[in-house]
Amino acid sequence: MTTYSYATKDGRDLLLDVYVDSLAASRGNHAALIFSYGGSWENGKRQDGKVLLQDLAKAGYVAVGIDYRLGIRQLKEQGVKIGRDNFGQSYANAIAMAIEDLFDATRFIIDHAQTWEVDTSKVVVSGSSAGAINSLTAEYLVSVGHPLAKSRLPESFNYAAVVSFAGGVWVAGTDTLTWQREPCPVIAYHGTKDQLVPYGKLVMPGGSFAAFGPDYYIRQLREMNVSTLMHRYIGVNHDIAGIYMNHRARAEMIHTLTDLLAAKETILIDTTEEYPDRQPERKSIENTLDEMGIKQ
Repeated sequence: MTTYSYATKDGRDLLLDVYVDSLAASRGNHAALIFSYGGSWENGKRQDGKVLLQDLAKAGYVAVGIDYRLGIRQLKEQGVKIGRDNFGQSYANAIAMAIEDLFDATRFIIDHAQTWEVDTSKVVVSGSSAGAINSLTAEYLVSVGHPLAKSRLPESFNYAAVVSFAGGVWVAGTDTLTWQREPCPVIAYHGTKDQLVPYGKLVMPGGSFAAFGPDYYIRQLREMNVSTLMHRYIGVNHDIAGIYMNHRARAEMIHTLTDLLAAKETILIDTTEEYPDRQPERKSIENTLDEMGIKQ
């Protein structure tokens, strides 16, 4: 593992750790995976994905764990109280800040592709919870040609896949997702009773901010004939965000991702684990905000 500074913002260096296993390396370039940790844009550290990144390196990937700025922490350190009146704008800004950093980390990897033997057509983004939201929303911004993506990534670049552990596409100012160009394949792990990152679709009153979970965006991707691998856990809550810490789940995910990157045809896989004593429930935005501690 080697650490690099990929950007300096707000007076601090943003670092990334690159994991490479020389014993697993073979001739030619390798797929790369960028992991963004979770923590509600308040907590967490890039080392949180270490066990996953080490296993990816052993499988021949260039595996990268990144820092990114924590916008909600910054607001709270400034004394800003987040309530329902400023929830949407606060989280939209935090996500935009994190995605800007993700794009800059991606560009850093692309710029070092020759040195690190990275195949730039096989750069994958992944994350847990907030990091998964950053990753999925980043892919959406690439798809719609958002200025943030166009200003930081090479023209016509797209990620090779997104691996989401309890994530969603969170955007402001819309109540629907409209993909302008075909997105990359997605592997998603999500509990139907997730109390923090909605499994379905939730829109703030007035449509100022919306969260789109896999029950929404996976349907869209399949209509576009995009490869999707949905791992659904009926009745399970946000604990699925940490499933990458499970050795069996990591091995399955790496095997599936490797097959997906090599596939020449569309792959559609849907797996379900059901827990009869945990029934899924449809939640209102008010319920979700209450559980996040966002008061009136």
